[in-house]
Amino acid sequence: MKQLYIALALVTLHAAPLAAQEVRPEPPRAFVEVLGGGAVPTFDIADVAKTGGALGAAVGYQLNRRWVLMGEFSYGMHKDQATSSVDIGTLHYMAKIGYSLTGPKESGWEAIVNLGVGVVTFDVDGASEALTYPAINAGAKIAYHLSRSLALVLSPQGDIAFTDESELTTTNAWVWPFTVGLRARF
Repeated sequence: MKQLYIALALVTLHAAPLAAQEVRPEPPRAFVEVLGGGAVPTFDIADVAKTGGALGAAVGYQLNRRWVLMGEFSYGMHKDQATSSVDIGTLHYMAKIGYSLTGPKESGWEAIVNLGVGVVTFDVDGASEALTYPAINAGAKIAYHLSRSLALVLSPQGDIAFTDESELTTTNAWVWPFTVGLRARF
């Protein structure tokens, strides 16, 4: 009988740590963001366009605990610097790879830094056509997760379009969409 008690005690001691290890599913991998804020032109393009409002959306997929694929669209609404009467729209289309500094979270803070490529289109009111140029991107996604599937997001991004100086008075147009919004994960 004494051996039975010893065997039960050993099984209980061995099983207790296993029972304490709760198997929690990973947070959902896919997400969608709706964003709003401002688009800030800098350097030479700031001589042409003023800071304006911005709207955007992003989609993403968490490949693993550190790497995230993203696509983002932003629309900046600017006025010309000289008269404030000409509308200038900037459309930013970016494909990005992000690196999570914190790993995915179910609650609390998460930080991702990202790099990307794409195009920026400048649509100037009264111009015969919109002008589209190749561009690069660098930025971050800072999220505060309210729950497993909902987060508040701050998205500072920097987009550099490689422009034609004869068309936009500069060879590179730096426009920075700074937005905040909501992220839904599923």
